[in-house]
Amino acid sequence: MRNRRIRWGAGFLAACAVLAMLAPWLPIRDPDAQPDTLVLRNLHPGSRVAVLDFAGGRRVYAHEVRTGLDGALEYRRGSTWSVLAPSDGEVTRGSAVFVLGTDAFGRDMLSRVIHGARISLAVGLLAAMIALVVGGGVGLVSGLLGGWADAALMRLTDLASSIPRLFLVLLLVALHRPSIATTIVVLGATTWMAAARMVRGEVLSLRERDYVHAARVAGASPWRVGAFHLLPHVAALLAVEGALRFGQSVLLEASLSFLGLGVPPPAASWGSLIADGRDRLLDAWWISTLPGLAIAGTVIALSLLGDGLRDRFGGHVRRSGTEAASPAAPTRRADRSGSPVSRAA
Repeated sequence: MRNRRIRWGAGFLAACAVLAMLAPWLPIRDPDAQPDTLVLRNLHPGSRVAVLDFAGGRRVYAHEVRTGLDGALEYRRGSTWSVLAPSDGEVTRGSAVFVLGTDAFGRDMLSRVIHGARISLAVGLLAAMIALVVGGGVGLVSGLLGGWADAALMRLTDLASSIPRLFLVLLLVALHRPSIATTIVVLGATTWMAAARMVRGEVLSLRERDYVHAARVAGASPWRVGAFHLLPHVAALLAVEGALRFGQSVLLEASLSFLGLGVPPPAASWGSLIADGRDRLLDAWWISTLPGLAIAGTVIALSLLGDGLRDRFGGHVRRSGTEAASPAAPTRRADRSGSPVSRAA
């Protein structure tokens, strides 16, 4: 079951990452292009519109194209019909399909969702890495040194946790000009507390192990003990925490961009795409729904991945801390007659 969760979560995230990285080279439209706001605005998913390509390179989108009684080609834009004149030259008639529809400015939603993944996933990943580095460092130092350093660092962590996170994020973003870099730093600087507590608790347990005492007796410094003997053992826990922080950072970035304090326009992120369609939920529901589904799918995939990693690494940590300490511990089993028989593990 845990392997299935890991496969589903990692598979969805890998697909999103591949699409995001290859977005500039995919055969999709420019996410910021507004070729025709009259014909292309608010097209529902799967819409097909007529296209007329003129010899000079000009392209015209039309609601309807027909051949008149005199054989001339006519096209309708809105409620106005126009007739192609002989001076227009050779015209190629075709059609364009918009798989996920368009927004109020005629921009292709498929392209905007894919390009929005580049920013949303990049911001979430980098913010999660900052949170893990800061939180892991604080927790490692706190658990390793103990004493007044532990008390001071934990009180700092409690103070940071006592402030409502969204309020703190809004305050920090409002003090600086909105940008992608500011969003990454602010999100990473406000989500490290859980990682610090988790790493500290694990280090407090690990530092009493025999191999840590042996390293200290051999003359290893506290920093060498922390870097080479404790940090590798908390790496699995940091991987689990990283998946959860990744999903939380994606949600926070979407919230900031929805409020206009995150990624500035014209860059497209999933949060800003939801904000673009918040006033058109009844007649153009896909503008907000599609990026919302992308966010939901990403967060669910990260949760599945985190749960699977926690089950796998958590069981490994428990076994390494108990059974591995006494590999010859006797166990009891019942033979075929029903009487218990002792055997070595």
